[in-house]
Amino acid sequence: MTLIEKIRTSFTTQLTLWVAGFVLAISGVVIFLLVRFSQDVLRDESIDTTQQVLENTALRIDNTLRLAEMTARQEHQQLRVNRARIERLVEENGYAAAITQSLPNAQFFVTRRDSSQLSAYIAGDERGYRQILYEGREIYIFSEPIADRAFSLAVICPANDIYDNYSGEQWFLVLRGTVGVLILLFILYIVIGRHLRPLHLLADAAQRIAGGRLETPIPNAHHEHEVGRLQNSLKKMQSSLADYMDEMQQKQDAMSRQNAELQTAYTEAQAYEALKSKVLHSMTDRMAAPVELLCNSTESVCNDYQSLSKQQMLALQTNIMQATETITDLLDQLMAEPNTEQS
Repeated sequence: MTLIEKIRTSFTTQLTLWVAGFVLAISGVVIFLLVRFSQDVLRDESIDTTQQVLENTALRIDNTLRLAEMTARQEHQQLRVNRARIERLVEENGYAAAITQSLPNAQFFVTRRDSSQLSAYIAGDERGYRQILYEGREIYIFSEPIADRAFSLAVICPANDIYDNYSGEQWFLVLRGTVGVLILLFILYIVIGRHLRPLHLLADAAQRIAGGRLETPIPNAHHEHEVGRLQNSLKKMQSSLADYMDEMQQKQDAMSRQNAELQTAYTEAQAYEALKSKVLHSMTDRMAAPVELLCNSTESVCNDYQSLSKQQMLALQTNIMQATETITDLLDQLMAEPNTEQS
């Protein structure tokens, strides 16, 4: 039996497959929505983290510059703040490393706030990020101004740096969802198989009963649902069928005995008819001579009585009497033999 034939003949497997398909469809939609939602959440979290690091870095740089300016004023000196000084602060304090830890391919820049190049990338306010397509690649540009100074911090990174932060989480979520669905399907198969097991037993019992094994036991019903009622109905049907078969067997035995008696009577009747024919044939042969003698003697008396002498008449009378006695004895024997057979 092939796999398709097993599925076609197993209601449990068919029901499990239908339920499994429904569960897989629902689970697939749920997992897809969760993946999309997690992507958005983790992407926003990565963006917010990068933006927060930039904001903290800008604040620290501004504080460092303010402290340097206060020191220069106390020494009656003038501190000139330019991009080179800010870049040196970034390098000395390792601010770029904090960015590259989460965005390994990111590039850290210090740019002027009035830069036409920066304004082409950042729409509206200079603080924030923008997602653009540059030379066929999707990139993110983050910008954070350094307080009210003329400089801003900018980070440019490919979109993969943002997506890689949640790709592992995405696969973990898919794997966890797949394992959960498999466990759910296994539980469904166990539950469905347990509830449909009495139906399987009933089907096997009904098949054996249909094959003539009426003594096949039907399992007792432990539930009051449809399967339980079906079990009770089949047990009653089996009992009624057994009683009917016993009654039919008794009638068959009685008919067999009657047939045997009729066959015996028929055989005896045939034997009696054969014996009767034999007896009649024998009697007929034995009566032929006396009857012929009686007929001849009677004919002689009737035709020649005037010319016959007294002795001849006496002889014919004697023949007639002997033939009559012989015929009478044969008839008595014929009548006595059926009575003897009947007794």
